[in-house]
Amino acid sequence: MKIFKPDLYCPKSVKHNKVAMNKLIARQRESGFTNQQAIFVLLLLFPIGLVVLGLVVMLLRRTPDQVVQPPSNNPPAQPAPAPAPPTFTPAPPPQNSGLDEGQARAVVEQWLSVKSQIFAPPYDTNVADRIVAEGPLWTDLTKTNGSIDWLKSNNSYYSYNSTRVNNVIRFTPSATMPTLLVSVTEDSVLHSPKGSDPSVSTSNYLYTLKQENGVWKVWDYRKQ
Repeated sequence: MKIFKPDLYCPKSVKHNKVAMNKLIARQRESGFTNQQAIFVLLLLFPIGLVVLGLVVMLLRRTPDQVVQPPSNNPPAQPAPAPAPPTFTPAPPPQNSGLDEGQARAVVEQWLSVKSQIFAPPYDTNVADRIVAEGPLWTDLTKTNGSIDWLKSNNSYYSYNSTRVNNVIRFTPSATMPTLLVSVTEDSVLHSPKGSDPSVSTSNYLYTLKQENGVWKVWDYRKQ
């Protein structure tokens, strides 16, 4: 039996195969991407996928403190104001007069009680020094032609039946030189070579006091 073998190199067969191949390629192009296009798309999308995957992993691994809080519409809390420092009102300075009205009156009464020793023999200026501060009164007592010197020069002296402070009219306190206005009644007698001259009088006197060596004394007095 004779077997028929087609001629593979027949021009008609080759032409037929090329036409079929072209049709096949055309159908593949019409049907979708080529293999090269698919590889290109895969290479392009692969890095993007890795980046997205990395972001997902980072979000999942975040701690609660790292989660971004949405902005709040409420205003930020203001810190509480610091408490005001305590204020201290200084106490007014004490009105230190050095002595009160009663003490001032006692100084004046002491002066009145020693006048009989100062204006009569022996005209004791030591007694005066204990109650009279250095000032106008002391000068009047001890100066030439002063009160004591005049009595001595005229052989005269005073005696006192009574001397008293009737009342305090006004007391002006002071730390250095307080003053005291008082009403004084004095029953006295001036003895001289001409005889005795009694006198009873009530007058107002303004006494100024001053502290000397820690002791309050009469600095001066004037009849008002």
